[in-house]
Amino acid sequence: MGSGGKETMKKTKQGNRKLYDVFYNLAVQQVQVCKGSKIPRNHVFYTYYNQKLKEGKSKSQALLYIMRRLVRIIYGMMKNKTAYILPEMPETKVS
Repeated sequence: MGSGGKETMKKTKQGNRKLYDVFYNLAVQQVQVCKGSKIPRNHVFYTYYNQKLKEGKSKSQALLYIMRRLVRIIYGMMKNKTAYILPEMPETKVS
């Protein structure tokens, strides 16, 4: 018998905890906004984070998505020996 469609997030005991902590801190920094101006530090990750929240994900789940994306980006940079170039976001009018 299944669990009735209820899934719980379980933390794995495998992996490097220090590396996890580093990526967690990186993910939190990517979705932060600057104190005075409320401008996101990284508009790409901030938009992605809010998109995941709108999809019904919890804040911790959304941060895990950011962490995974960071891992993929850094791996690609190391594999291809390239620098990260922040994608341009289309200008939106603030009213």
